[in-house]
Amino acid sequence: MLCIEVELLTGRYAATAHNDRTRSEWPPHPARFYSALAAALHDNEPVEAAEREALVWLEQQVTPPSMEVDTSVGEHLGRRQVRDVFVPVNDVTLVSGLEKKLREAEISVAEARRALSEPHAGPQREAGKALAKATRALELQEGKLEKLLSNLLEIGSPSNADIHTAIALMPERRTRQMRTFPVVVPADPCFRFVWTSDPSDETRAALDRLCERVTRLGHSSSLVRCAVVNRDVKPNLVPRPDGDYVLRTVGPDQLGRLEREFERHQGIESRVLPAKSQRYGVPFDTSNRITYPQGVFTEEWVIFERVNKVDHRDRGAGVRSSRPLSSRGTDLARALRKSLLEAHGSGSLPPSLSGHTADGAPATIPHVAFLALPYVAHEHADASVKGVAIALPRDFSARDRETLMGLIAKWETTRSVDSNLSIMELAGATLPPFFVRRTQTSAMHALNVGTWCRTSTRFVTATPIALDRHPGNLRSNQQNTANKATIEAQQSVADACERIGLPRPSSVEISFAPLLPGAQPVRDFLAWPGQPGRQERVRIHADIRFGTRVCGPVILGAGRYFGLGLCLPVME
Repeated sequence: MLCIEVELLTGRYAATAHNDRTRSEWPPHPARFYSALAAALHDNEPVEAAEREALVWLEQQVTPPSMEVDTSVGEHLGRRQVRDVFVPVNDVTLVSGLEKKLREAEISVAEARRALSEPHAGPQREAGKALAKATRALELQEGKLEKLLSNLLEIGSPSNADIHTAIALMPERRTRQMRTFPVVVPADPCFRFVWTSDPSDETRAALDRLCERVTRLGHSSSLVRCAVVNRDVKPNLVPRPDGDYVLRTVGPDQLGRLEREFERHQGIESRVLPAKSQRYGVPFDTSNRITYPQGVFTEEWVIFERVNKVDHRDRGAGVRSSRPLSSRGTDLARALRKSLLEAHGSGSLPPSLSGHTADGAPATIPHVAFLALPYVAHEHADASVKGVAIALPRDFSARDRETLMGLIAKWETTRSVDSNLSIMELAGATLPPFFVRRTQTSAMHALNVGTWCRTSTRFVTATPIALDRHPGNLRSNQQNTANKATIEAQQSVADACERIGLPRPSSVEISFAPLLPGAQPVRDFLAWPGQPGRQERVRIHADIRFGTRVCGPVILGAGRYFGLGLCLPVME
């Protein structure tokens, strides 16, 4: 067993939640702690091989770490009230332009040297010319930056431009931007990460050396002491598929991904910590285990976030991605499915992926669902689609999972703008292409798996449910007819819950108007299924309550495999 203890030296933990800038993160996420270890690794250059191997050993553990942590922190208890603070921005207007050009020149030199070293990279003379040109550009940018800094530091008779630049450096002269600093003050300032595997003595010693160099976790004001300890620990949070906490953990090649991300953003550009989501809950006694009902879909999602603006090699610079609303979500879902089918070619896919049998009949088993994820349930929500996702069903085989990831990789290769972006074309739409980037975790609330997969007794539709059977005229002016149709629609929703493996709801309220802030009314959505010769389904919004806690995701109705009937778990 490996146990690493972290002590909050100031008694406070300052770290912003990755999906809500106004909330603090608690419990501390294992992925954040791993990033702190990776930063400590690169504090010593050159990197010590034993320490790097120790972090690789840590990321390759199959089971995420358990935790012993103060779980009494709630919505209000232990959380400092968040205030808006306006702080001077960094002096980005002075040297950021030169720093960016300097970084681009350094990348050009590295690429030219790599091309020169490759045996089949082309004529050596051309590669040498490219290297010489890149080196001159690098020297030019270094000279410009050095001259600017020397002018700022020169004592004598500065020019008016130098005086203006120097004054702009002062904090009181810089523009101010709003920042929030959410903080948690737990009752116990110590918490521990526990891995069940026992590392070698060399690995344990290397991890201890890394822990000694970790001085903060989260914000720079969140000072910590870290150490590998030998003691009996009773974790109170363990990985559980039905747990209430969704934390970010690490997987294979986490260190490599962090290093590649740093090469891209260089500590300046915006970035999101690479990680994967894992549910945590309190340990249970196997003799008295409590599990929550869950439908056919799991919290294992493949998520693609929308990219706002890209430089497209065929369509020119500054091409903007389309910004559809949730009412066009079924178009996006079909476009995503079509992209994967085109990547597969003419061969047949298993029913768990295609949704059809070999003879073209609808599959009788649950299969993957394609979802458009809208921004709802927030005061600023506008129903815009922040990304798309592929939700995997329960009992999804390892072979089918491998096939799916292979299709995604092939699609990303053949339909990519660069190494990160892929294109989704909306068939028959006048909207521009929809550019997406695959991500394991996102700062956006709509793209966080935990947003849709929490446990709750109440679920409200973010997109309307397409009823499996016609309930009658819900808009009838005759009271008896409307009442009868309403009861039939409520029963149809209850049957849909049972159809995906959930208990029958204790109550169902239906509406044509949206029931969540930012959601769209039913009339804005396209007809479903919207195909010639097929009857149009009645669609309604619903507020569904269960007699017991249910584990999300809850996706209901006839259009559930294309994002209709996506429900949000809400607090009572």
